[in-house]
Amino acid sequence: MIIKHTLLSNDLFGDLNPQDWPISIADLPPGSALVGGSVRDGLLKKLTPKPDLDFVVPINAIEFSENLSEKIHATLIKLDEKRDIARLVINGWTLDFARQVGENLKDDLLRRDFRINAIALKLKEKPEIYDPMGGMNDLKNNKIVAISEKNLLDDPLRLLRGFRLMCELDFELEKTTKRFLKNNVEKLNNVAPERIKMEILKIVHSKWNSSVWQTYSELQLLKRWNDDNLIHLELKRKDIASKDPLCGSFLAKLIFLLSDEGLSRLTFSKNEIKRCKNLRFWVHKINNLELDDLSEDERFQLHIDLKDDLPSFILFLKERHSSLWLKRWKDPSDPLFHPSTPLDGHLLQKALKLPPGPLLGELISHLAKEKAYGRFFTDEEALEIARKWTLENSPFL
Repeated sequence: MIIKHTLLSNDLFGDLNPQDWPISIADLPPGSALVGGSVRDGLLKKLTPKPDLDFVVPINAIEFSENLSEKIHATLIKLDEKRDIARLVINGWTLDFARQVGENLKDDLLRRDFRINAIALKLKEKPEIYDPMGGMNDLKNNKIVAISEKNLLDDPLRLLRGFRLMCELDFELEKTTKRFLKNNVEKLNNVAPERIKMEILKIVHSKWNSSVWQTYSELQLLKRWNDDNLIHLELKRKDIASKDPLCGSFLAKLIFLLSDEGLSRLTFSKNEIKRCKNLRFWVHKINNLELDDLSEDERFQLHIDLKDDLPSFILFLKERHSSLWLKRWKDPSDPLFHPSTPLDGHLLQKALKLPPGPLLGELISHLAKEKAYGRFFTDEEALEIARKWTLENSPFL
């Protein structure tokens, strides 16, 4: 359907703030349209200050983008030469240009993934919203509806994108669409790991409502990259959405979705894998041993290993622990939840005539643990403990 010159079209155009774009509407060839996420988010009133702008143009998109990049001094990236898609990056803006597929804009939109992504804003003298698939109704009803199963399989990453949109928008997957996703999970095996990783990062940094857990359990979209059933059992009962102020739930979601081996196969960094391994280790530990039964050394090591990732660990704790742990984590002066050494290495070397090396590192760790459990209160007391420890652990000094 076309909504001609309506207040809604004008409102959407105004909300997109075209006067702030790094290009002018006059730079675009006649017949161009804005499509995709910025149109969807504009209708939902969820636009960011610099939204990604996806344009469909009726001419050669890469050639057009090359000329435009020279005019506005933008960085040009050829995304897909076969499908004639290019990207311009300038001053925090990302603009994608794709040549129209088919004889007209409707043909192009009919080839897209979901109806909420098949809404266009025709960039004419008076802008027009063009919605041939009924995506605006889906926005009103908080539904994600696939245009067709074939469209999803044209690029199987769209299967994962449907779940990502559910998480980001707090929408529901329509029944048939959910079946399309579930029946074609294996097709994700054919998608480049880097592309899957980018979708997963968007998923874990979005807010999840309680229905996300049930939907994922049904679909198991990432089962090829996760065989850690224990995490599934323990975390799926948690409503992370209510605890997102912890700002650490993304790591908890990551170990819910992917095993350590899966993280590696999907090209996550060594640091990301290490953080997930540490979190997973301690989650397994408390599942097999009550938190109160951890030894003093184990409890201290937990805080050393998790550091800034402790909020993710708190999501796995029983209610009788989680509130107190969150309160203590929010207190930067808590010596156990934010362990630090009272005396730096240079001072210890000078005062105790210690050489640099493993022994000095062990001493610093020992002092941090003693501080964490309140066994001294002044630097003088800390130095005395350091002397005693050194004598006991380096008898040849």
